[in-house]
Amino acid sequence: MERNLVKKSYELALLCSLSLLMVLVSSCQQSKLKAVIAVANKQCPMDMGEVGTVTSITYDGDNVVYTLNMNENFTDISVLKDNPESMKESIKIMFGNPSKEVKQLLELVAECNAGLEMRFVGKDSGEQAVCGLTTEELKETLKSDADPSQSESAKLEAQVKMANLQFPMQASDEIVVEKIEIIDDAVTYLCVVDEDLCPVNQIEANAVEVKKGIVATLAGQTDAATQLFLQTCINCDKNVTYRYTGKQSGAQYDVVITLPELKKMIVKKK
Repeated sequence: MERNLVKKSYELALLCSLSLLMVLVSSCQQSKLKAVIAVANKQCPMDMGEVGTVTSITYDGDNVVYTLNMNENFTDISVLKDNPESMKESIKIMFGNPSKEVKQLLELVAECNAGLEMRFVGKDSGEQAVCGLTTEELKETLKSDADPSQSESAKLEAQVKMANLQFPMQASDEIVVEKIEIIDDAVTYLCVVDEDLCPVNQIEANAVEVKKGIVATLAGQTDAATQLFLQTCINCDKNVTYRYTGKQSGAQYDVVITLPELKKMIVKKK
């Protein structure tokens, strides 16, 4: 009887010690996560170019929360709200096969039994769309052992899918970008031209200047979102093509931004 009591007391003490150790480790990891997020938050606001701004990165004890102030000329918040599964799938794919630094952060988030939450806020309307990954979804995403080339293709498809939620978009008085498609060796912007305002043959006649304008615009977008898109195109060996189709005539003309030209647009990290 006495031996059993001693044994039980020993087992209870061991269990309490292990529980205490787990609490201490968890507490240490949470403190580390809070410190990492605090450093990241000090970098805000982070410019995403014309798309918007990352205004804050915080940890509320349950989730690491990214708040993004979106330019509603480029992002329709109501469309994001209406497509939560597409948003979630895109986030999963984008975090698949992450860089070493990003993976370490995501592993730390998972170790703290936290999730990720993205809050997209309309700059003018204040309307919000919220999407996130739970701890389990984050762990499953980190477990994915995809082939790097397949992972890059999946990332590109996810980016195109998310972009297409915002189309069609009026690019100018005469041009509407209907959607983006991956066609053969190019990510292709399908643009419809109102030929009452600008015949397609005029675009062809001024192809050099048109291309210079597109290249200058893309090269000037050094924000993280555009740079990620361009790098993913490069990793997938895809050109970027703008296909202009006459609304009245059906005539087409392609302006192609080649891989070497895209590579020159990537901002080298210091």
